[in-house]
Amino acid sequence: MSARRQRVANDDLNAPDWIGHALERRSAVRRGGAERRAPRAVADFATERRSAERRGGERREPRRSPGRRAGRASPPGVTERRLLRIATCLLLLYGLVMAYSASTAQAFFAYGSSWYFLKRQLLYAAVGVVVMVILARIDYAVWRRLAWPFAAAAAALLGLVFMPGIGLDVNGARRWITVGGFSAQPSEFAKLAAIILGAALIARAPTELRSFKRFAAIIGAAFVPFAALILLGKDLSTTVILALAFAVVLVVAGARGRHLAALGALVPAAVLGLILMEPFRQARLMAFLGPWADAPNAGYQATQSLISVASGHLFGVGLGNSVQKFGYLPEQTTDMITGIIGEELGLAGLVVLIALYGLLGYTGLRIALNCGELFGKLAAVGITALIAWQALLNLAAAMGLLPIIGVPLPLVSCGGTSLLVVLAGVGIMLNIATNRRSYIVATPEPRTGAGGRGRHGRTHGARPGGR
Repeated sequence: MSARRQRVANDDLNAPDWIGHALERRSAVRRGGAERRAPRAVADFATERRSAERRGGERREPRRSPGRRAGRASPPGVTERRLLRIATCLLLLYGLVMAYSASTAQAFFAYGSSWYFLKRQLLYAAVGVVVMVILARIDYAVWRRLAWPFAAAAAALLGLVFMPGIGLDVNGARRWITVGGFSAQPSEFAKLAAIILGAALIARAPTELRSFKRFAAIIGAAFVPFAALILLGKDLSTTVILALAFAVVLVVAGARGRHLAALGALVPAAVLGLILMEPFRQARLMAFLGPWADAPNAGYQATQSLISVASGHLFGVGLGNSVQKFGYLPEQTTDMITGIIGEELGLAGLVVLIALYGLLGYTGLRIALNCGELFGKLAAVGITALIAWQALLNLAAAMGLLPIIGVPLPLVSCGGTSLLVVLAGVGIMLNIATNRRSYIVATPEPRTGAGGRGRHGRTHGARPGGR
């Protein structure tokens, strides 16, 4: 045999088909007589089955090995959904306990009952939980179709604060409306509406966000109108929270770095200008820089909050034993409830609170990361950013790390509107976590012609959602 023919024969023997046949033959030889005994095993199994049927017994199912049972993966998003529920429920229970403890003195002296604020908070919590459960069962894609109507309704509510007889003027700020004895803060709805609208506009044409024209158009449509109406009510803190959350949405959506840098330079300059325009904002800024210099006046709230937190030491003075809640710390049930928590539960209570917010924020980001549909991803990260930024700014202000900004602590402070909106946002995220469309890969159609392009977001394939 020539060398060439020998090389060809060796190549044939090394082919995968030959190797596979050889391995199969070797395995059959090793099994030996096992294959010949197979008919007897089948006959034995049939005899055993007939005997069981005669006895009237039930045929036992073959036992599954523990390894297969343990290796079975849970459906996508179930773990995140459970963690989000746990974090939300624990924060809600934490808030109800602290709302009662912080409000007993004020409720007794103002309304004659120590349970007054707790009853109202329980009512709002019950309604909020129902809203959360309902929204968790509604396909989140509905919010993409309702983005513009929801935004228009939120803007209309913001306009009502300037109407006499409906809008309330508290300390020179118009942030609330009152209907039938109940008050509401429309800016809370506006924050959620702005995030939903921004996510819907970006998801409509995601690649166009990288152009400055489209970038500016989305900000002008989904952020500027709400920010302007909120600022007209002299609510700078809510505007800052909305701006920070909206910036997170833009970053996740893939906006250009230079566009974000320009926005990052413009917003702080605008905030500083708005602070210098209002005397009470200047006073808050000066109180932050030196709270003890004017402790009885401009720095009173900041210093009393620091005293509250410092009095708690490591484990606090005990639940319900706060001294600061007896008229010393202003807004102890809403904006400054962190001070009462630090006094009664100490550093340990604050660490637990921060850990719960960390769990909620981490779970929200996991939901956004796992979602394969752009609108759901941006909505989840925007809602998470709203809650996380508000909690961070409230905690930092109570501890003297930032100026007093006047925003409630999410899920903890007394206040119906904030509680309802946060629970509604959590309900939307719960649906995003396990919704089937969150795990469908959507591939935009290729561009056709010189300047035309196909529709974005058309589904070409799907995968079941394995991670």
